[in-house]
Amino acid sequence: VFPLKGKVLNVRDANYKQVTGNAEIQNLLKIMGLDLKAEYRDVSKLRYGSIMLMTDQDHDGSHIKGLLINLFHAWWPSLAKIPGFLKEFFTPIVKATKGRNQLSFYTMPEYEAWKEQTDNGKGFKIKYYKGLGTSDAKEAKEYFGSIDSHKMQYRYDGIEDDRAIDLAFNKKRADDRKEWINSYIEGQLVDHSQPDVSYTDFVNKELVLFSKANVVRAIPSV
Repeated sequence: VFPLKGKVLNVRDANYKQVTGNAEIQNLLKIMGLDLKAEYRDVSKLRYGSIMLMTDQDHDGSHIKGLLINLFHAWWPSLAKIPGFLKEFFTPIVKATKGRNQLSFYTMPEYEAWKEQTDNGKGFKIKYYKGLGTSDAKEAKEYFGSIDSHKMQYRYDGIEDDRAIDLAFNKKRADDRKEWINSYIEGQLVDHSQPDVSYTDFVNKELVLFSKANVVRAIPSV
């Protein structure tokens, strides 16, 4: 496990010097044995066969995942297309408990929808998980003991995935992003019960929630 500090550089419009000058990307290059100028047909020349992203389950965690996906899509698109090369480890952002009945929620919209259907979760004890560090040792052991239930692979389905990632991170497409954010339909979320998710669905069903929240945060409060 290697802890990245903060958010990785958006490399969509960055040049070679900017990318190589970024400390976090340099660490990733060394750990994986990556060469910025190489084109990889498989993972045989890398030190590890895959990368699992372990971020907080909040909006900023989604952004970090997106930035790392963007890094590989921009510089090593062939690796991003390999099934299972990029994957994520997810944990609950909220747990609701009543007696022996425990419900786990992996997105806040999913939790908010449940609250509306259950009289604001009446009778349930609610625990919010600000980040991975909020989980105790017992929970961590539980997650890793059933890791297949807590991991999801990113899947490349074709040119629509390329377009979705470019839309999210191309600095010249601010107007397109406004339309993208405004066209989001509430309730469209990544299904964490599935073993994989396309890059397009990640962008349009998860990353868009970060962008919406980021717009709200940017509005001055009086």
